[in-house]
Amino acid sequence: MWLYHGLYRIFLIIKAKLTKSELALVDEGDPDGIVSGALFKMRFPRGVVVTAYPPEIKSNYLIRAIRWDFVADLPCPGKARLRADHHLSNTPCAAVEFYDPNAPASALLALKALGLEENPTASKLVSLAVETDTAQITSQEAMDLEAAVKGADFKGKLHLIEVLAKKGVDALNDEKVKEYIERYRKNKSRTEEFAALLQPPPKEVIVFFKKDYKLSYRYLTILLEKSGADFTFILVPKGLFRYRVYAGAKPESSYNAASIVEPLGGGGHKFAAGATFRSISSANALKKVLPLLKQALGRDSIDIIVVEDDGLKKTTLS
Repeated sequence: MWLYHGLYRIFLIIKAKLTKSELALVDEGDPDGIVSGALFKMRFPRGVVVTAYPPEIKSNYLIRAIRWDFVADLPCPGKARLRADHHLSNTPCAAVEFYDPNAPASALLALKALGLEENPTASKLVSLAVETDTAQITSQEAMDLEAAVKGADFKGKLHLIEVLAKKGVDALNDEKVKEYIERYRKNKSRTEEFAALLQPPPKEVIVFFKKDYKLSYRYLTILLEKSGADFTFILVPKGLFRYRVYAGAKPESSYNAASIVEPLGGGGHKFAAGATFRSISSANALKKVLPLLKQALGRDSIDIIVVEDDGLKKTTLS
């Protein structure tokens, strides 16, 4: 899948160059990035959108070699004409920056950067991005948009960008988009069942999955925080020699999720952050994150919940 993803990304870049179309790079992982991509397509209907995850910006040579016309909700890849972003950990570097770490979503800055502030369809999409990115979802549309993004594969997210640009919120009624929403709802239900096994959670929850059970791990951090945890840290293997961290904290707590994952090449917000890193084994992956957790939590040892096929096991690492 990752090889196919990479090859398709190359195809999109070549397509943009051959057709002399504007080229955008947006965050693949959440509605904020996807909505920003849709805004770009509203502004430039012939434009080409490429998606990526934040950790790829530093490690992917192709992404760093290309000059992008527009970048949103991602670290600066090095060569960008225009960028919209609100992450404190992302240093501005584009020729024109719409950068504000106090903004609730990058899509709000993209709305201004692309001159779409008077467009009611675009503004409505941005309001949904703000709901999801601030974890203050109150509307059914925002719930469905988040489900669609989480339930779509990378080509599905490109389709979602296209239909959002053409139809606005009505894109949520698209048959393919409905499939993405339903797929995520099933995944969400499985995640809720797993969260029930961890009740009541301790104040600081560190969970290590020995394999990827295809849960919604970000949603799991939210569930645990809603049920009493102040800090969550989830470590999951993602393919060959790759591990993903999902860190979170209650807004009223003193924890800083972003600062913990930055040494792993990640970033995000104080209360929701993530990182992807390489490791030759699960034991080595734990060795990488353990010192960071000790320092952040002020502990000499860390209590960890290990998830395996035969159940949950609690262990202490020092």
